[in-house]
Amino acid sequence: AVVSTQSTGEMEAMQQKLSVVSTFVPMPVEVYQMIWKLSISELCNVFLEGFGSARKCTHEGRAWMQLDFQQFVVQVDKFISLKPLPGKEVVENFIKAYYLTEADLEQWLRENYMSYSSKQLNSVINCTTAQFSKMMQRSRLSGIVDELMRKN
Repeated sequence: AVVSTQSTGEMEAMQQKLSVVSTFVPMPVEVYQMIWKLSISELCNVFLEGFGSARKCTHEGRAWMQLDFQQFVVQVDKFISLKPLPGKEVVENFIKAYYLTEADLEQWLRENYMSYSSKQLNSVINCTTAQFSKMMQRSRLSGIVDELMRKN
């Protein structure tokens, strides 16, 4: 909830600045929407960077990830109606990866590696495999990420 409060304040400040600018320079709706799209996309990247920095993640921590991001989405909807919300699907998909079983994680990595950094993918691996305490599995999955990233 702290992240949502901070981002709400930043969005309010941005909205005020855009209002001031538009009093001096007429701003087409398309430009206004593009500014918001780029800003929201960047904020989603900040969520990914934060979530991807986790070294350990409990079930409670995963729930907080979801709650923080959903609160952010609710706050964004108060400011501007953008459908689909840029970056939302990528962040939600990333959070869902923390809930995958070991068997499903390899497939998820192969299907989604292009959307995330190596650091983010390894964070999911470390947090997910830590639940099962299987160092061999962690090494194997990290090797798959390295291989996929070399191809890209």
